[in-house]
Amino acid sequence: MSESIERHITTVTTSEDGTVVTRVTHTSVRVSASGDCFDPERCCDEHERALIAAMRAYLRPQHAPQSLIDRLEATLDHCCGE
Repeated sequence: MSESIERHITTVTTSEDGTVVTRVTHTSVRVSASGDCFDPERCCDEHERALIAAMRAYLRPQHAPQSLIDRLEATLDHCCGE
């Protein structure tokens, strides 16, 4: 199963002398579910794999300190008005 994602962006600008410039950007992405996934072990060198691992550990920590959880809950309570 595959899915296409298309994005069209139109930008219109008018210069001081009255010239109208129109720019159209078209992006098309095809997503395939046939197992064509990004594999850092095959696609990246050692430095890139280390960077990906560090980012993963930072963005998805296994354990969060209680102080962080408390701050997140306080922020959500403040933002959501609860």
